[in-house]
Amino acid sequence: MIPKLFAFDLDGTLLDSRKRISLANVNALREMRDCGAKVVLASGRLISSMERYLPVLGLDPAMLTLNGAEVFTSSKDGGRRIYSAQLDPLHSCFLINYCADKPVTLNYYFEGKLYTVKSANNAKWIDLYYQQTKTDYIFLDKFDAMTGISPSKIVLVGDSVYLDSQEKYFRSLWDEESVYICRSWGHYLEFLSPKANKGLGLQALCENLGVNISEAAAFGDAQNDIPMLKLAGLGIAMKNSTDETKKSALRVTEMTNDEDGIALEWEKIKANYSL
Repeated sequence: MIPKLFAFDLDGTLLDSRKRISLANVNALREMRDCGAKVVLASGRLISSMERYLPVLGLDPAMLTLNGAEVFTSSKDGGRRIYSAQLDPLHSCFLINYCADKPVTLNYYFEGKLYTVKSANNAKWIDLYYQQTKTDYIFLDKFDAMTGISPSKIVLVGDSVYLDSQEKYFRSLWDEESVYICRSWGHYLEFLSPKANKGLGLQALCENLGVNISEAAAFGDAQNDIPMLKLAGLGIAMKNSTDETKKSALRVTEMTNDEDGIALEWEKIKANYSL
């Protein structure tokens, strides 16, 4: 039988390089819905940034946001938050203090909003993040007000080579049971609760909807998609995926996110199930 649920990463997967959804991919997702399957958007973005694509899709998807830190059902299913996992305040405070003089932007996600402190040192990275996601910032003078608070996640935005070295440092400092560290793009280094990833978020959503995760399909391209691709019954990596991501998937699309890879994979799925 056809998968009962389809989950899609956005950047590098459902979206092309211009951050648009092709007509072919729109039609594919609508056909999935018309076949009775649940459609899920699974992204590292805030829900407000993800909702920008709903008018184009013409769908009412469930939302796996902030890499699984916040999961919401579709409006039809009540639009409820059914899963939440925040980063420990001790780790978030450490990151704030550590990055105070570093050449990065520290993105602080809390209660559906994005905060940062802007300086001459990080302005270009703020601009880069906004260009990529169109997510509005709330600018603070200092992060003092965030002391003792548990954010949904923290992302460092900066030079990819510099973040490579920082990723190595933090992976040596914190184990996987303390903090979930991942890359969703070369310029982003993300820190979340170990209970927050796309795999756990998808599992929580499937349980809420009464869908066995073995009957779910997931599409992704980056390191942060790996937990979801491994847990879903059908994990599909895009042709433009990282090598690590491809190794975690059951199969890889023959086309990239700029070549309607999802729509073409859907045609294969339909053929396999004689739809």
